[in-house]
Amino acid sequence: MKSLLTLLIALLFLAGCSYKNEMLSLKPYDSSYAGPVSKTPKTLHVRLIKDVRSDRSRIGEIVDNGKVLSPLNSDADFQARYASGLNEALRLAGFNTDTSTHIAQMVVEVYLKEINILYNDKNFDTNLKGEIELEVIIRRGDEVITQNFKQKGGKWIKPSFNSKDLEPFLYELFSDSIDQIVTRLVKL
Repeated sequence: MKSLLTLLIALLFLAGCSYKNEMLSLKPYDSSYAGPVSKTPKTLHVRLIKDVRSDRSRIGEIVDNGKVLSPLNSDADFQARYASGLNEALRLAGFNTDTSTHIAQMVVEVYLKEINILYNDKNFDTNLKGEIELEVIIRRGDEVITQNFKQKGGKWIKPSFNSKDLEPFLYELFSDSIDQIVTRLVKL
């Protein structure tokens, strides 16, 4: 009886400390653009935002001593999130986005190429790293400009046993990548 109770307590302890790998979600862009603003009114049309990743649900992995313990997945529609977030940030930067392709001074296409978040359980070092890679094609008259963006980030977070703790970092990368695109468009 005593050994059964010990086994039950050990099982309860181990089950309570296991890693809970849940789908990560991504909250909508919260209108936080604070970069440069266009000095002259410009018209811009976002023609396309496309997620070209081969596996759209996988966004990273949990690693321990170089070994992948578990994948990180998300059920967020990144195309829709980028469309609403980018249009909101463009509006805040002084762009008129309520135009058609024929009237706009600039037509923009955004291709989401990669999202990669790595989490490891290091104690006193950067244990969370992430990268979002985008390609933006800008058409301005007959001129076509292709620019690649890599938004990287890293920080230390307290040891986590739940993948949901990584959501603020994913949002930070998402938000910073939108701000980076809009800042570059203002300078064109």
